Amino acid sequence: MKSPVKSLLLGLGCLTIGAFNASADLEVSASVRIDSKSDFHAPLAAHGGWIEVGSYGRCWRPAHVAVEWRPYCYGHWVWTDCGWYWVSDEPWAWACYHYGSWVYDSEQGWIWVPGVEWAPAWVSWRVGGGYCGWAPLAPRGVVVAPRAFVFVDVRRFREPVRPATVIVNRTTIINQTAALGSPRHETRNFDDRGPQKVVVNEGPGLHEIEKATGKKVSPVPIRDASRLTPHEIARKTSPAESQDAPSGTPNGRNSAPERKPSPKEAPDISAKPTRPDADDQPRRGEIKPSPDRPPTPARLPEKQSRPPGRGKSRGG
Repeated sequence: MKSPVKSLLLGLGCLTIGAFNASADLEVSASVRIDSKSDFHAPLAAHGGWIEVGSYGRCWRPAHVAVEWRPYCYGHWVWTDCGWYWVSDEPWAWACYHYGSWVYDSEQGWIWVPGVEWAPAWVSWRVGGGYCGWAPLAPRGVVVAPRAFVFVDVRRFREPVRPATVIVNRTTIINQTAALGSPRHETRNFDDRGPQKVVVNEGPGLHEIEKATGKKVSPVPIRDASRLTPHEIARKTSPAESQDAPSGTPNGRNSAPERKPSPKEAPDISAKPTRPDADDQPRRGEIKPSPDRPPTPARLPEKQSRPPGRGKSRGG
């Protein structure tokens, strides 16, 4: 298992210490497994740059984003059996919204600090006065500033989130809201695998959201929700997971063949189309029988006969 990860839950204006002394038992996103921070280097290099930032070490900064861009502002929230899961179609969302933390640097802008523990979302919450807000968790020792929070009318919480739909740095709203805390560890049962320790991102209560929006919310299993986010990293599934998965699923036999990178080799992030198994491919000179008819013997090419009198060479 991965090394334990310790994170600080940071509040507005003061440090609220709530250290995570042990990592979750597994990534509930079964198609991706991160063993070290270096696993992020190659996949994220295609979408931004790796830079050294003070005490944070090697961090990542997204490229080709708008000036007003900030984390957790392109996507939507889905309620799961592990709390609120952040869904985004940004190509690096599988990493930077479900691992690590974000911090704003006056020179570099928003930068992502890698971490190796998976969560539905690494955010702090504030609710009150008819508004709901969230901010990305910061690295150890950094206070989450008020300008890091974005707010929406609680009645629009389930709608798609964009920079134009959120309220930023509004003192009157900040003063009306109260902190709800941050992700925490809990033990849950998934499938038939018994109790497992996972990170839960509870946030605003489901009943309050249903009451404000006037719509019933059906929980989505966390494993299904995690598939809504594209994964751009080599799959690292165990043999047991591959055997248990039905055909046609990400861990099934019809998925793209796994390429296991060596420790010094970057994970393969290219999206390759699914290929049939090699045993299903007809060999040269062989006719593959269809399911509803018996096999037909392969016909070999006939030898060409030579016309009489033309088989001798000249001078013979």
